[in-house]
Amino acid sequence: MGVGCTATDGTQDTGTLGGSAVAGDGSNGDTNGDGTVNATVLLLNATSGAGMAGLDVESPAGDSGQSGADGSVSFPIDAGGTFEFRVRGNGVLDHLVFGPTGSDDFVYPTFVATEALLDSVNGSLGTMTAPERGIVAVGIDYEDLSPAVGATASIGAMHDSPWVIGGMGAAFGNTVPSGGMGVVIFPNVPPGETSVTVQPPPGRTCSAFPGGGQMPNGPVFMNHVTVVTFHCR
Repeated sequence: MGVGCTATDGTQDTGTLGGSAVAGDGSNGDTNGDGTVNATVLLLNATSGAGMAGLDVESPAGDSGQSGADGSVSFPIDAGGTFEFRVRGNGVLDHLVFGPTGSDDFVYPTFVATEALLDSVNGSLGTMTAPERGIVAVGIDYEDLSPAVGATASIGAMHDSPWVIGGMGAAFGNTVPSGGMGVVIFPNVPPGETSVTVQPPPGRTCSAFPGGGQMPNGPVFMNHVTVVTFHCR
């Protein structure tokens, strides 16, 4: 689950955004029989975990909707390829939820970061977020949405020191900590696109959510949080 990321707390390979929430592995035909799948984005408060109602969401096709009382909003989207959902609302950072679509219906839970949360993290770490840069949030979870403790993430674009949220709050690092959230945050990334590499915990595999496999290069926009998610098994 991305912050943008995750609930607190095989053979090893690497997932790459440069190439997963609840979903199929994209191996079956489109669910609706018309080349589309049903995509549900579930928007959760990154501090409380509660659903966030009333957030504006734009689908990959440009359709608009608002999150309901539980934080969810659904759209039919084209199967295959990639998706971009834009999320906006009062007091929250603009988010771009990105990933490979696959060919099965999916539910994509993601935490949404508020402006107050980012201010708090910057205050505790002594950092600053430049509005002309973007943020990349890499969620790394298991299928039950528990954090993939010990997984590490890196991106191919320039960035300031990454940070994670552990049991004692925010700390510098790119490894998912025990007792915290399954997300690694890369601040002050130049606009454009970037690859992301995830190293799974020992004995595990991780793949891009929801479509599986490797993730394509993801977009980075100024003053936005780009959210991508990997699921590990």
